[in-house]
Amino acid sequence: MDQQDLRMKAAMIVYALEKALGEYVLQNEELEEDISIGNKNEVISREKTKGNNISNDDLSIIIESSYLNEVFNFAIDVTKGTVFHAYMKSLKEYSSLMKIFDIRNAVSHPNRPFPDCYWYRAATIASDPLIEKLKLTRVRKALISAEAGNITSPPDEWLNSVKWAIPNSLPNSFDHEITGLLGRDKEFKDLNNVLSKARNNLIAVVAPGGVGKTALILQYLKDLTLSPEWSGKIEAVVFCTLKNERLTADGVEKIEAINGIEQIKESILNDLKEIYSGEELTSFDDALNKLEERRILICIDNLETLLMHSQEKFIEFNQSLPLLWRVIVTSRISIDSATTVSLEPLDKKHAVNLGRNYFRKRGVNNFNHEDLERIAEAANNNPLAIRLTIDLYIKGIDITLSIDKSQKNIALFSYTNLIESLRKESIAILEAIYATGDSTKSELIEFLDFTNEEITESINELSKTSLIIRSVSDYGNDNYKLSDSVRDLLLVNPKNIEVRTLITNNLKRRKVKVLEQKYRDQKLGLTEFDESFVESDTEEAIYALIADLNKYTQSNIKRSHDNLVDIKKRFVDLLNYYPNNFQLHFHYSRVLKEFRDSNEIRYLNRAKELKGDNPRISLAIALYYFYNKDYHTAEFEFSNLIDKRYNDPNLSNENYSFSVTKCYLQSLLHQGKYDEIMAFTEGWEENANWYLQYGIHRASSLKRSVELEVEYSKNIQSTVKTIRASMEIFNKIFNKEGYDSSVCAEAYKLIRLFESILNYKDKYPKDFLLECVSFIASRFSEMVIRLKEVDIDSHNIQVLLKKFYNLDIENNPLHVVKWYDPKPKNVYDQEHIKELVLLDYTIVDVYHIPEDDNESFPNFIFAKDKSGDQYYLNVRNFEGGWYRWVYFEKGTKLAIKFIESKKGYNQAHTAIEIIEVEKVE
Repeated sequence: MDQQDLRMKAAMIVYALEKALGEYVLQNEELEEDISIGNKNEVISREKTKGNNISNDDLSIIIESSYLNEVFNFAIDVTKGTVFHAYMKSLKEYSSLMKIFDIRNAVSHPNRPFPDCYWYRAATIASDPLIEKLKLTRVRKALISAEAGNITSPPDEWLNSVKWAIPNSLPNSFDHEITGLLGRDKEFKDLNNVLSKARNNLIAVVAPGGVGKTALILQYLKDLTLSPEWSGKIEAVVFCTLKNERLTADGVEKIEAINGIEQIKESILNDLKEIYSGEELTSFDDALNKLEERRILICIDNLETLLMHSQEKFIEFNQSLPLLWRVIVTSRISIDSATTVSLEPLDKKHAVNLGRNYFRKRGVNNFNHEDLERIAEAANNNPLAIRLTIDLYIKGIDITLSIDKSQKNIALFSYTNLIESLRKESIAILEAIYATGDSTKSELIEFLDFTNEEITESINELSKTSLIIRSVSDYGNDNYKLSDSVRDLLLVNPKNIEVRTLITNNLKRRKVKVLEQKYRDQKLGLTEFDESFVESDTEEAIYALIADLNKYTQSNIKRSHDNLVDIKKRFVDLLNYYPNNFQLHFHYSRVLKEFRDSNEIRYLNRAKELKGDNPRISLAIALYYFYNKDYHTAEFEFSNLIDKRYNDPNLSNENYSFSVTKCYLQSLLHQGKYDEIMAFTEGWEENANWYLQYGIHRASSLKRSVELEVEYSKNIQSTVKTIRASMEIFNKIFNKEGYDSSVCAEAYKLIRLFESILNYKDKYPKDFLLECVSFIASRFSEMVIRLKEVDIDSHNIQVLLKKFYNLDIENNPLHVVKWYDPKPKNVYDQEHIKELVLLDYTIVDVYHIPEDDNESFPNFIFAKDKSGDQYYLNVRNFEGGWYRWVYFEKGTKLAIKFIESKKGYNQAHTAIEIIEVEKVE
């Protein structure tokens, strides 16, 4: 059936429905008081903006001026309290589901396709039983007439006037109508989503010239003005364009256009005067005041013409507009504070279709599909480039020459002015990408010496203009390159030759980094056994990055987490380019170790796969399992290194062999493999390299082997013999090597075992107990000085010493030592506490001392005041320094001043001054 016939038949039903609903409301005028005041006022207010004053009591005029949706609402209002209320609500819901408002819009546009489904949907509504129930007989009669072919067109006034059309100053015709707007469904949805959010008061459609920004926004706004769902959100649409040039087959043509903010205001004012003719607007400021409560959408096309000279003036102009006014612009340049909708070239399918349509509209039908695809591909699917190429071809220019000429013209037209308007950092990045060919963010930061924020901001600006092409690597990294058009433009017209020189200089600086690392390796004698070693044949980019990592990890000052994050990103980028470089995998594992990331082992294993038997990779793998408490696997890995004799410093180096030896013995110790330790450390006194480590672990192994036998030992003599052997080793080490802190820490554990023995002292020989007390008497005073976590005056230690002091043995050596006094210790000076409180100090008690993996006293502790508030205390804020700090224990009383935590309830406050409370006898 002919589309026009379907349109008229559907129009008959929609017209009948609209008239029937209006008559229904008027027939029930006695129920007018049930009509929502808000519904009536919305119609009256809208008509007032058009210069039509309607009385609140004139229901018939209100109905005539109402949209179909509003007439439905009136009908629902007047049926309240009746059986028809539910029917009317159902009819509106069903009609909405059938897209009745879209059908109403479509019947009023004879030059647009009319989908067959619209007729069938209209007929479905008219044939629904609800029509009969509500006695809307006019609708049923219209259906019967339409089906019988008795087509009676609705009045022209009704057909030609879409009541919900939003007043606007859009052009009557658009350039793109010759081919239609193709392939922009996604962008329509994006615009709809962005404009639907009330907080988006400034929206920018950003793309290079020729991509179709103007065509998109004009078609979108035209549809919007004819969409009933927008009629309650936007009251008027004002359009102005700053387009001052047009690209044709004959070149760039200048166009007379608006220029500057004042002319923009003048253009907007003239349109507002026409739309709001009853307001008598005298100036732009007058319009701002009088129309402050109106929901007005302003569209400014080709705003880059203004932005290239003064973006600040436009931002100032936008901020001066009323809150309910909104602005949408098209531009080749991104705008600060705008919500951006980016516009990409068409996809291949729609680009080819556009070319086909344009050929046909130009009267050419004898073209082949291959040429269409060739034109679309050469034009990078740019609509303007496609049309320009076809125009040149129709003028008689060979298709190859047409493509070449259009590409050059498009580059000049689309990018020249745009590039010149960019931030200097963005232009520098363009030049850097031109010089490098394909850049990652980390390379740009390295080459240009910009901050991460500057790089990010400029990349965002460039990405919004389509000057650069972004791709994502398999590892999720962004890579950037220039489009062919931009590359061609920069080839003949460099924008910043200094940047190209800068990149060269930065490449030189990278060489300096490499030389410094090589000099360091040579000076320190670093080899493949050292973690920070770099292979001599390493590529410069990788060499420089490893040098930066080494500098970070070896820094003695406070290290910046941001620097580490940046190094991590650069490693990820390079791993993408060099996926089989073992050094990148190995050193990236070091970065992950800094982040406490368990993926560290994944990259270590990959490095081992690539390099094979590399000693520093093997040690790193062994240490990973050790520090993650997988001692069984760690033992296996360390054992392999020992089999290669890497525990010999002459065959590796001192640090490497120390780590292998100590961690291997620790792995055995943690697994309770005491016999293996005893066998491995046999002849320990003669081992020049590892006398100390072998002795410590041998003594510790002996002690641990009998820890659980103290109470239930079936062979006391064997237990005593083992403990004596452990004591003997410690004594030998103390006598030969002095009081090394690591030895003192293990010997202290032996003394704690002595304390357990006292609980069962009747089982043990007196002479053995005497030996235990003698060990304490002769060693403990020197040991405790080296043990930061042990305070000889602490309650726990005093209890321990008193137990041995009171032990009933002949000639108890603790009775004669000068360093121990069993008398009660000092108590806190209450007068001093009062003085401190008067000086605004807070009195706190230490309640938590974190454990340290290195068995040394931590540099921070936690305390509470009498109210239970928690405080974080650091040694750097303690007047007594480390010397007194290490004697603190749970219960130690301190005076502090602090700053309150901003993190909320139950968060520790930070002490900024710490004083030790004095004690008295």
